[in-house]
Amino acid sequence: MKNVIAVGHPRLARRGTIHLVLALVFAIFVAGCGDDSSTSSDPASESQSSSSVTLSEVEGSSSSVGREKSSSSVKSGDDSQKSSSSKKGNSSSSNGEGNSSSSVDKTRSSSSGYVLRDSLCSSEYEGGTKYISQYGITYRCINGHWVLQSSSSTVSSSSSSKYYDMSRLFVSENDYSYGEFTDPRDGQVYKTISYELGYEILDSITYFAQNLNYGKMIPGGTQMTDSTKFCYDDDPWYCENGFGGLYTWATVMNFPAACDSFAIGSAKCPVEYDLMRSKIPYFQNKFNYVMHQGICPEGWHVMNDEEWSMVMKGSGTRNGASYLGAVLWGSGNQRGFSLLPAGVLKTQLIDSPEKNIKYANIDVFANHWIPGDYNGSLVRDSMASYGNAVLITQDRIDQTVGAKKVNGLSIRCTKDY
Repeated sequence: MKNVIAVGHPRLARRGTIHLVLALVFAIFVAGCGDDSSTSSDPASESQSSSSVTLSEVEGSSSSVGREKSSSSVKSGDDSQKSSSSKKGNSSSSNGEGNSSSSVDKTRSSSSGYVLRDSLCSSEYEGGTKYISQYGITYRCINGHWVLQSSSSTVSSSSSSKYYDMSRLFVSENDYSYGEFTDPRDGQVYKTISYELGYEILDSITYFAQNLNYGKMIPGGTQMTDSTKFCYDDDPWYCENGFGGLYTWATVMNFPAACDSFAIGSAKCPVEYDLMRSKIPYFQNKFNYVMHQGICPEGWHVMNDEEWSMVMKGSGTRNGASYLGAVLWGSGNQRGFSLLPAGVLKTQLIDSPEKNIKYANIDVFANHWIPGDYNGSLVRDSMASYGNAVLITQDRIDQTVGAKKVNGLSIRCTKDY
């Protein structure tokens, strides 16, 4: 009976098994506590590890075509001097410098696009930082590579830097051919596009096929002076890759800075447009056709209201970006105009003069200054001065809008005729 009870009773057998399992678990736990190579249970370490993984996932989650900056000049540097915030052990292999050799960090996948970490940066950015506000991430250009410096788990509601593949900016489904113009002031080369209009008084017209990019970059909110510009997110990449500079209204018109705050013809802004500058009699003394050089190079002028209408000639509808757009929106760059939704620099609140420096609406719309004060229904701040602008969205173009003159908008130039 003892043998039967000791060996064959199921309840006692299970109890013995449980005791054995508990003993084994305890032994493993004790061994683990004494093993220095085990994973640390320190909360800070866990936080860093978790943050690193999340950061990689966030960086690779963008739907943008690409984030890596194009570079023609890169400092190779000494490999031993490269630094990175990536920690060993975050992936199955390491290059010995603390940088993960995972394809997530260094290469492009079909689903995620480029990650910025360890991507190349050109020599002109060396030592500079890049802040991606959407993710609270800061990179520094070190020895030709973007190296992660810091990150925050807080997602900012302000603008977000994204880098795009601009290789098809001047590709048109209608095979438009482009000319070139070199600005003698700084040697910058612009693509130009010409259209035959069929008008007896004007057979063709030539435009910049990209936004003006003249001047030295200054931080958003800084007082503009001669030969200065803003770049979206205070990042020169945008200015240099087709988006061009953003300028206040007075800077575009080459008027005194006070004209950003006061109306044309006032005591503080005693200027006027030359409505007789055009050589075509029909266009003279008509404000919509004014040829005002402003910030454009000699022989060119700020694109006016009627010229925006001319570039839409043949569209059939006022469908904006779907006719003029390229790369980020539109429908095959049908017109060859290579329009980009370059966003704006807002320097004040909409309905008050209170300062509020913010880059916004890249990917959303293109907003270009045209000559003239605006006095329409969009005025929200009675203390501000507004300038005329053209607003282009994905499905429309509106030439009856205004914006605070102190804001930074894009500009296109037209060749004099």
